[in-house]
Amino acid sequence: MGTCKFARSTGKLRILCEPVGTSSYVVDGKHRLTDREITLMEGPHKLVFWAPERRMLDTTVMVVAGATKEVRAQLRYSEEYITYRAQADRFERNDRWMKYGTPLVAVGTGAWAAVSIVRAMDARKDLDALQDEYTTSADPDGLRDLKATRIPEANDELRKARTMAYVSSGVLALSAGAVWYVQKLRRERAAPVFEDKERCASMGSCGCRERTVQGLGRWD
Repeated sequence: MGTCKFARSTGKLRILCEPVGTSSYVVDGKHRLTDREITLMEGPHKLVFWAPERRMLDTTVMVVAGATKEVRAQLRYSEEYITYRAQADRFERNDRWMKYGTPLVAVGTGAWAAVSIVRAMDARKDLDALQDEYTTSADPDGLRDLKATRIPEANDELRKARTMAYVSSGVLALSAGAVWYVQKLRRERAAPVFEDKERCASMGSCGCRERTVQGLGRWD
């Protein structure tokens, strides 16, 4: 008779909560559970659902004696997590730029400087060759052409090439300093940290120690 009376005064809840595997819930502010099926005394019971990075969900469920009732809950991401995710994504994008972008700029600047220096060296060789030709040539027309046109043009080309080499070398030095400074800043930057306030709130809603109940999750 005692067993029959107990069976008539209890019912079951089948818990279907998303995300599956990481969610837990507090029953009547007393026990934190992860069981997917529990047995409770008939009557109303308060359930508070929680999962990492998700918003808490409070609901009151009526347990019917001798019946099994499904309780479905879908937990949405918390505002704190959405904000954290946006900050983390922005941090990662900036970090990738600091890690790869500035060195690539420096590499490009280095290539520009190398080409400019080679061009200046070639212009110097061309001018030296024309001056040697002017010194050794015995052709009057050729000498006039060298003096009036070819040597002045070579001098002008050398001035331009030298100017470009100086500018590109200066930019290379600046970019190298920028890479060093950016990498220094990158090492000192702190990644955003997610503070799960919903977890603190859910833990505070349960005065008992956290536990998992085996079987049907029945307690006295």
